[in-house]
Amino acid sequence: MNEKIKYSEQWDISAQYFYNKGYYSWMADKLTGYKNVLEVGCGTGYSTLALVEKGYRVIVVEKNPECINKAKKLLYENGYKRGEVSFITGDIVDEALRNKLVKKFKFDITICWNIGTYWNRQMMEKYLPYMYEYGLDSLAISSNPESAYAELIIWNACRLAKAKEVPCNIVERGSQLITAQTDPFYYVLKNELGFSSIEYDNKPADSLSNGGRMLTVNGKINAEEKVEIVFASILYK
Repeated sequence: MNEKIKYSEQWDISAQYFYNKGYYSWMADKLTGYKNVLEVGCGTGYSTLALVEKGYRVIVVEKNPECINKAKKLLYENGYKRGEVSFITGDIVDEALRNKLVKKFKFDITICWNIGTYWNRQMMEKYLPYMYEYGLDSLAISSNPESAYAELIIWNACRLAKAKEVPCNIVERGSQLITAQTDPFYYVLKNELGFSSIEYDNKPADSLSNGGRMLTVNGKINAEEKVEIVFASILYK
């Protein structure tokens, strides 16, 4: 099976579970006070659906066309038409795309929720130079490429938000709470990019692993059916 299709089908199961459990609604509530959202990575559309249900207008940037097809179908089936959501097929690591988004699109917050992807040799060859540019070394990349990819995309989403001079909301799923006292990464990123403040919030949750998109914890795949996780929300202003 084509890996783009396989990823979209696996993630669709996990994302629907998050939607039905109200996790995406919790994430969307973090954006109160904003109206126009730029979403970096929509998956198969359940996060986007939660946003439009709360009245946000959404611009989606997604590199996987199979995910975009599923997202469009989901939104249409739930009564949402073109105009409430705009889809852009593209990769946020592309500097030209980021510049275009800053200059030509209206949004007042950038979000980047639950970033992931499939991995193969071609993907590694494409993203390796970007990961080196970001500052990762070969050992960090090879030991946990999915985590390395997520850091890269988060960095670029934050760079986009900073260039547009708007806030950025990151949500990651992990095994531990992230607070000002335990933050291993986001406070450093705040200072690197020059955001003025950072806000943390956490939601204990669970996720499908075996049956949905398999979860990787500390570089190892978790084959349990359900896994206890924490959604950590980080809001830069």
